[in-house]
Amino acid sequence: MALAALIAAYHESGEAGHLRATLPLAGRTVIERQARLAASAGANPVLIFVERLPAALSAAIERLRRDRIPVRIVRNAEEAAEAVDPFDRLLLVADGAIVPAAQQVRLAAEPGPAVLTVPDSGYGELYERIDAESRWAGLAAIDGALLRETAGMLRDWDLQSTLLRRTLQAGAGHVPADGAAAVAILDREPDLDALERRIIAGADGTGRSWTDLALAPIERAATLVLIGSPVSPQVVGLAAALLTALGAASFYVGWYWIGLAKLLAATPLDGIATRLARLRMQSGVRQGWWAYLVPLFAAAAFVILAYGLVAAHGWGMVLLAFVTLAFLAALAVECEGEEIQGAILLAERKSMTWLILPFAIFGLWNAAIAFLFAYAAFSFFWAQQQVHARHRLTGQD
Repeated sequence: MALAALIAAYHESGEAGHLRATLPLAGRTVIERQARLAASAGANPVLIFVERLPAALSAAIERLRRDRIPVRIVRNAEEAAEAVDPFDRLLLVADGAIVPAAQQVRLAAEPGPAVLTVPDSGYGELYERIDAESRWAGLAAIDGALLRETAGMLRDWDLQSTLLRRTLQAGAGHVPADGAAAVAILDREPDLDALERRIIAGADGTGRSWTDLALAPIERAATLVLIGSPVSPQVVGLAAALLTALGAASFYVGWYWIGLAKLLAATPLDGIATRLARLRMQSGVRQGWWAYLVPLFAAAAFVILAYGLVAAHGWGMVLLAFVTLAFLAALAVECEGEEIQGAILLAERKSMTWLILPFAIFGLWNAAIAFLFAYAAFSFFWAQQQVHARHRLTGQD
């Protein structure tokens, strides 16, 4: 049984000149977030029910298609019914309703028709009252057959309201929303402001290293500047890869300070790209090709720096650089899928880049390489000891 979604996108909002679907939210529009949430819950296709197609709505749908979200425009109930098999499970998403993907998955798994509810107290008229104690949270789960039956008798009635009433008449189960604050139906700026603050806070994520924590304010500020711009996370990632490559090239020609400055400037960019992708719900940004080039170029820069020091300090510099990289690779393998005590302090690309700086200030580039070797070696042996001790306690090989 397939899962589809039908999103209403035709009601005027409380803000002049905007449909609810085209209200700005986290740098994009409400309809984009609704469609991405439905798609991440497994819905395919994601049907967008429109009566007219203003430029803002058309642009939003085009952006969704470019990101391969399986959206399809339907202009009447008959088109919507034809796009869904009678045996499909269908998520009905109210105009302007934002419901987390986990709650959509949960409702879709309910047997028979079901509606997501919030308490009657504390919620206004945007949330339709469905009984004396609860209101509709903007999400219902039905089957394609009910949509077809409704399309056959709709006439001039509102599709969203009619489908909701028929769902309730069919004995729909009432499922209370988990963490009701995460559910929202948007119509005016105050509704948007409250939700957007939660979305921005949720984009922070958890820092993997001490450098991530130190760079977080810079990344957060830059992300807020870029949130409403056309700049994509991939462009930010490309800038990180390009700066890192230019840093390696600068080391090659002996411009050590210029090379280090470029490497340092690149360190917050992948964090900015990740935050921006979370805000826009553009999954897979960490699997972009640039995410593999950045550490590759950084490793090349480290080896090139060591090679430039051979004349003054011997070939041991290059050997130290390669052994350091080997320790880092072994550390990544050792830590995969494991919880390491003190992991935030262990060696990784960004922290090692910043640790070159104090040595560079005093011209001790060779000492920087020796220190990073010791740092990477200690990090590996610390992680190895933690993992193997845990496995011995649990009886694993």
